Formats: sequence, C-alpha cells, structure tokens
Amino acid sequence: MDFRLRAFIAVAQQLNFTKAAKELFISQPAISKHIQELENIYGVQLFERNGSKITLTSAGEIFLKHAESITNSYKELQLEMNLWSGKFTGNLKVGASTTIAQHTLPPKIAQFIMAFPDIKLSVIMGNSEQIEQALREHTIDVGLVEGIHRKNEFKHVH
Repeated sequence: MDFRLRAFIAVAQQLNFTKAAKELFISQPAISKHIQELENIYGVQLFERNGSKITLTSAGEIFLKHAESITNSYKELQLEMNLWSGKFTGNLKVGASTTIAQHTLPPKIAQFIMAFPDIKLSVIMGNSEQIEQALREHTIDVGLVEGIHRKNEFKHVH
C-alpha cells in the first residue's frame, strides 16, 4: 500500500502534521512531503491551512473516503491471503479500557504472541469512551470495554 495514503489518513484523523508524524514514527517534514506529493499528483489542495490549524478541503474529504476504502480493502486482502497460506503477519492495534488492559489482557496477549509471533501487536489503554472514539476514527482495529454499551451502537467496523 502506498505510504502516502497512510500519511494522508493520519493527518486527516489528527488534523495535525506533527501528531501524524509521531503516530507513523517519521519526521514532520516527511509527512508534509507526502501530502505535497499527493496534492501535486491530483492537482488539488487536500487541506486548508490557517496558521497552525488545518481542516480537510472538500477534495480532501473525498480523498479520505477513498483512502480509507483502499486501506480497508488492502487489510482484507492481506487477511484472506494469510488464511490461504496459513501464515499470519501484519499489525493488530487493540484498544482496551483500563480495567481490561490491566487485569484481563496480559495473559491473553502472551497467548496471542505465542500463537501468532509474526503479528505486531500494540495496545492502547483508555476509558471506554476513548476506546470507542479510537474505533470510530479507525486508529485501532479492536476495542475491548466493560459494561453495557449506551445509545451509539457500533455497526460493522473495518
């Protein structure tokens, strides 16, 4: 998958070049370069820059919709090919509420790592609302929270 799409999605979700760079473990100038390349390729401005604040342009919103779709399709392709080959690789980002992350998850993580050593597993911890928000923003793949979910039920999340 084109890394520029990942860079764009990170900036679009964070609405901040520096935070996106930290998320992807690259420099802020590298993030800016990737966005500039995309804007040059398509001949459109993807972000409106107003001082230190940025927002998506209309073209940026369309680009984000397609970039997320491409990213999700790529993840599905990887999963299906891994199922055929029996080899599981990739990244799995799990979000867990504090209680689950501290008490329930550690032994399960150990079992997972033993069963799937080629999958990079990362875990973030937060309160239930933060984990739900991370799912909505697609910054995690799986969210684990305790309690009964309130009014905003999740439908199918990629």
